[in-house]
Amino acid sequence: MITQEIEIPREVPIMTLSHTVLFPQAMMPLYIFEPRYREMLSEVLAHNRVFAVAALDDSIEDAEIFETPHSVAGVGVIRACKQNLDGTSNLILQGLARVSLEKIVREEPFRMARIQQILSESGGSPQAIGGIQRGILHLVQTQARLGADIPQAIIQFLANIKEPENVLDLAISTLCSSSHLKQELLATRDIYPRYQRFKSFLEMEIENLKLDRKLKGFLDDDSIGNN
Repeated sequence: MITQEIEIPREVPIMTLSHTVLFPQAMMPLYIFEPRYREMLSEVLAHNRVFAVAALDDSIEDAEIFETPHSVAGVGVIRACKQNLDGTSNLILQGLARVSLEKIVREEPFRMARIQQILSESGGSPQAIGGIQRGILHLVQTQARLGADIPQAIIQFLANIKEPENVLDLAISTLCSSSHLKQELLATRDIYPRYQRFKSFLEMEIENLKLDRKLKGFLDDDSIGNN
């Protein structure tokens, strides 16, 4: 993981995308093809390589028409970019931080927003925070044993990360199937409540896997409770 400090500007270009949530540290592949975003990419590559990604807030009427973003987004830095012969580009954006969108400062030729970085609070004791990685690994390994399609490489990757919040955010980004829950967790400032909410999601996924296996005849009643 790349941990070097990158200064986050007060104003950045912003892409508003449906069901797309960028977490700190996570790597996001993007295909840039719209003319406005091609122009945006050209500008950010010439400067600091930084822009934000916000999920479309579909709880708001006419959100798709006006491209209304959620108020909390992820800001990232371009780590790799391949420009294609037809003018499109494929890039890898690495999340840097959570940010609040204070104001859209312009719409043309691409959207620019004034942002404020959101700094996390622990929301729990040092002991509770210190147990996050162990708790996540236990739940994810249980899912894998029950048949979830989770590559061992992902489990090993999460096991090798040192910072509890980074483990949590990367696990959410990689393993959470609900974009709405991802947005909720991106907007959760406190680390331990964020973990507790994600833990509940993983536990529900485990219960669904157990039920599925029981219905298929793979587990007896005693094994169902064994996690």
